[in-house]
Amino acid sequence: MIAVTVTELTQSALAELDHPENTAALPMWKEKLLRFANEAVVDLAETFRPWRRDPLPLQSGVLDLSALPYTVGKVLGTERGGMRIPFCYGADTSTLRLPGVPDGPVTVVYRYLPKPLVLDSDEPELPAACDPLIVLYMVGRFSMTNDAQGQNHASAALSVYETRKRRLKLDFDEPTDYRFFNRW
Repeated sequence: MIAVTVTELTQSALAELDHPENTAALPMWKEKLLRFANEAVVDLAETFRPWRRDPLPLQSGVLDLSALPYTVGKVLGTERGGMRIPFCYGADTSTLRLPGVPDGPVTVVYRYLPKPLVLDSDEPELPAACDPLIVLYMVGRFSMTNDAQGQNHASAALSVYETRKRRLKLDFDEPTDYRFFNRW
């Protein structure tokens, strides 16, 4: 998987827009395109609801969610050794309580919130399949600010964006979708 940076996303969008890609023209468009890239990341995160599995140490029946590598949007489950473990939130939303479970590593399955793109070297915290969608969104939103011909181009780009987003959504289901859990 090749990581795509903000600079590469911006250069791809400028190439699609037939704007100069040289380094002198980049700062002129960067702020606007970066704003559009962040809008796309938020839209894609709301649509795909990306999730991860990460281990955390359980200490005295408490998991500290702030120790996870990504910001937690929602905890989907906790597991140990392939078995689901019931949980409840602690005194605040940054801790989980697992009563009656011995200390040790526990896998937390959770939806995460991608960080906003700020630096040129930042990479979207979404699956690599979303990178072309980010570029499409940037092109569509940028074209909206132009004349009627640009708005037609924007309409086409955003239509393709929505179509590809719907197709890609089928690949990003949550881990508990389409499964039954029988505890007995």
